[in-house]
Amino acid sequence: MLTIPGRCWITLKSVYFRITLTRFTAAFFFFCFIHCFAEGFIQAFIFSLDSNASNIVTSILHQADVSRNNLAMLSRHDGNATLELCNQIPIYLDNPPCMPIYQTGYPNLSLPVEFNLTSNLFIEGATRTPGGIDVTLDDGNKILLDQMCTLVLVYPHQVLMNAQREDVVLVLTQFWIFCVSFFAIMYDSIPHLVAALCFRALTTGWSMYIIWRTEDVHSRFNILLDSVDSPCPKDSVDSLFPSYFQSREILQIPDLAMNIVSLGLAAYLSRKLIKVYGPNTFNRVGASKEIIRIYKYFLAVFVSFQLAALLLISAICLWLDQLVNRDNAVSGTTYHKALYLTLSIFTLAVLVPWITMGWYAVRREWKKTMAAFLGIASLVFTSWILMLKSWSFAWTFVNWPFFACQIVAASLSLGATIVFGVISWLHFGKGLAHYLYVDDVLTKAGFEPELFEKDVGHPPEDWREIGLDDVPTYTLSFIADKRDLGDPEKQSMDSK
Repeated sequence: MLTIPGRCWITLKSVYFRITLTRFTAAFFFFCFIHCFAEGFIQAFIFSLDSNASNIVTSILHQADVSRNNLAMLSRHDGNATLELCNQIPIYLDNPPCMPIYQTGYPNLSLPVEFNLTSNLFIEGATRTPGGIDVTLDDGNKILLDQMCTLVLVYPHQVLMNAQREDVVLVLTQFWIFCVSFFAIMYDSIPHLVAALCFRALTTGWSMYIIWRTEDVHSRFNILLDSVDSPCPKDSVDSLFPSYFQSREILQIPDLAMNIVSLGLAAYLSRKLIKVYGPNTFNRVGASKEIIRIYKYFLAVFVSFQLAALLLISAICLWLDQLVNRDNAVSGTTYHKALYLTLSIFTLAVLVPWITMGWYAVRREWKKTMAAFLGIASLVFTSWILMLKSWSFAWTFVNWPFFACQIVAASLSLGATIVFGVISWLHFGKGLAHYLYVDDVLTKAGFEPELFEKDVGHPPEDWREIGLDDVPTYTLSFIADKRDLGDPEKQSMDSK
């Protein structure tokens, strides 16, 4: 009986063998490993920048005692900008509880006293002066801010808090991609290769967009804090965020370059591995063109629900943070919060069983399990589409591009899972599951692909219920048609 160290040693040897199976598997593994940690370090530095900038604004708002329930909404049209402060989410309201705190061409707006927007402003935590308040920055310096200026800073606070959340998701996504790629190597899994490649394409697209968005955010901050109509002192952006935007751009450019190169290299290596894994899928038993066509739907289901799983997890975690984090205005202005929390927790709790159901239902053609898999997918898909009728969810979706991208991509992936799942279900009983089963058994038994032709007969009625670990390799016998398998006794009799 093997000891625990012995089992660990065998596992490590198996992992080493899979990684070094060919020069392409080794190159793919080391490429994924290096890129994962390189991207992780870059995103960690960007997170540090966003965190420092956000902490500065958060400190000012706390010192000025600005209400956490205030929402800032910026609208721009034909070069004119208007920033409104609201204490409720104004979507669908005829008379929203909002007041302008910045407007192009109106430099002397009065302090908003309606809708309880400034009831606690400057009561404590700040040093009042005739010109406003003295706010102490993290570096110990003091800056004189007008009362209206502190309200304007609610908008930068929202943007920077969301930027931190994006950074965390992007760091974790890189490690998810590495894990999916590692699993692909260990199990010769084409779906995992394709899913990892899709994730890389998404992160590369976002890294392209984020360079433009950083410039746009810089422009918005300049309008609100440095323009002639701003209630804030001149050069407030440089005073509050010294070198923030320049440092962010310095990190984002190599991040984009690395993502583009990695996407191209991953596509090349994945293509090489698919050429190896794809033919081997049916070589041991052989397969008709119809089986291979059905197998493509099988792959599509696996790829789509793996994409949907990660995107749903990240989107739901971002939404949960909006609901429970007291520094978010959405947390204090959301109705039906208990219902939204229940839906979010239910979706997260059901994801792992759902993925497991999908894996076995498609592979072994379990119709009842497949029905449950598709039912859960349809329920989750419908529930999160209907969430757009929620004011707080719709406001977050409209005002936070990263969150919107996550929701849209997750919905598309989940919809694709349902479509391809139904197509796969319609092809149950046409031979795919039997071929996959026999291929697994032959792989476990150590048979070579060259020994077998296409027809191996029909499986026993209850073959789907047989676990692969329960099939001893020394009892395998294929007697359905010995002539096709090259029975030597039969051949000798025919020769006589």
